[in-house]
Amino acid sequence: MTKKAITPEALRKRAVRLVEERAAKPRAGESDDDPKRLVQELEIHQIELEMQNEELRAARMELEAGLERYTELFDFAPIGYATLVPDVIREINHAGARLLGTERSRLIERRFAAFVAQHDVPAFTALLGKALEGDGPASGEFALVLARGTSIAVRLTVTTVSRPQPTFLLAFEDITARRAAEDALREADRRKSDFLAVLSHELRNPLMPIWNGLYLLDHVEPGSEPARRARAIIERQITHLTRMVEDLLDIARIDRGKIQLQLERIELEPLVSRTIDDHRASYEASGIVVGVDFQAGSSWVDADSTRVNQIISNVLGNAEKFTPRGGSVEVSIRRRPPVVTVRVRDSGAGIPAELIDKVFEPFAQAPQTMARSRGGLGLGLAMVKHLVELHGGRVSITSEGIGRGSEIAIVLPLAEAPVDVAPAAVRPAQPRRRILVIEDLADAAASLEHALTLSGHEVRIAMDGLTGLALARTFRPEILICDIGLPGMTGYQVAAAFRSDAQLTTTYLMALSGYADPEDIRRATDAGFDRYLAKPIDMATLGSVLAGISR
Repeated sequence: MTKKAITPEALRKRAVRLVEERAAKPRAGESDDDPKRLVQELEIHQIELEMQNEELRAARMELEAGLERYTELFDFAPIGYATLVPDVIREINHAGARLLGTERSRLIERRFAAFVAQHDVPAFTALLGKALEGDGPASGEFALVLARGTSIAVRLTVTTVSRPQPTFLLAFEDITARRAAEDALREADRRKSDFLAVLSHELRNPLMPIWNGLYLLDHVEPGSEPARRARAIIERQITHLTRMVEDLLDIARIDRGKIQLQLERIELEPLVSRTIDDHRASYEASGIVVGVDFQAGSSWVDADSTRVNQIISNVLGNAEKFTPRGGSVEVSIRRRPPVVTVRVRDSGAGIPAELIDKVFEPFAQAPQTMARSRGGLGLGLAMVKHLVELHGGRVSITSEGIGRGSEIAIVLPLAEAPVDVAPAAVRPAQPRRRILVIEDLADAAASLEHALTLSGHEVRIAMDGLTGLALARTFRPEILICDIGLPGMTGYQVAAAFRSDAQLTTTYLMALSGYADPEDIRRATDAGFDRYLAKPIDMATLGSVLAGISR
């Protein structure tokens, strides 16, 4: 039977009662050395000892509870903990064992330095020495080589524990993912900084021939051969600038998931042939031979013809950029159901092995000299990859190394050939229209007015929305071409005003803006615009749009 524990309070009451009895007046005949009194004193001493034992027992229980809490905290902490004496593992928690990739029992009595990468061992030894000599914890970042042969980056914090021999409490956490993220951010920041420097260079380059072309047009006979050459130069450079701006906008749209494809059943071979023809003059000027090898028959795909043209054009432009004079580019199409593959093989500079996996990343470029004769923003192939994937396809690049050319393969899903292909409609001659242009940029408004007037249209110009509305009520335009970002009254508000005015409600409203995201187009449609065109737009395209508008 277990003896019931006596509480300290009960012992105190018992001791007080005995003391009071001894202090009472002694009975007649009792002496100080009477056995009964001696027994009482012994009982008092016994009670005092029992009280001390109870206090010691309570203290021990509190220590055991604290030790249990410490053990739980130590064992199940989310980061690794170990005690080292001096660098030998005496204790290690579950998280620490997981990080080292070995069972806890197999880590005891092993040197922690055995897991430290060889090049970091001196620094680890110095860290222990610093912790031993210093007043507080010492920290550092090290590489650990694990039992499974892999390595991780960890942050170690060492604290000295006062014991008969040097003892260290070591806390360590895996920072591999964090370090990789930091490295990726630094790399992205570096590439964007390089990109901005390249962008300023690439945007400045076309300005020189444009300025020179304008000078020639001012100083040669209109319509002469030098004038035609100057005009061709200006057109090429403006086309180049437009493509760069479109590439930048497309990368931004892709990054935000705002590219929308206008899918239709198209025949791939004629589209690729037209794109090659667009580049043929540039290839000839660069002294590069273009070969075509299409499999007999037709390859039909469900695709956005504009985007497919953009894909092939970017790949052809890339091949031209890196192929020297006298080189060649071969374009082939092969069907292997359920896919069709377009390959563009060049005999150019090739790609270093270490860059193969990076060429489809935005802003990625091979190292170039200050001359930058090959130019570019490093966006083309990144955009190609995203556009091909939006079509449900894939793209890859191969190269045998520097100076041995490269090959890009674009794989798209095949579609069934249409049962009946209608012939292209013949567009009638463009009728004369009354057109109101509202544009706050004076040069843009004036040049558009001149171009439309040369095409036979009657044109009026307004520089803001309020002026445009007042002019519209007297001019009664059939077509409004309106910028979106106007001062005071936005293009959206202008469209809403036209739609709410009985005299202007039948006017065909066309938005012309530098913003071309799906959200911008949706807002324009909601405001009442019939058509949305992104700047810059060439007059041939604008003429086709105007010709297609019924009265």
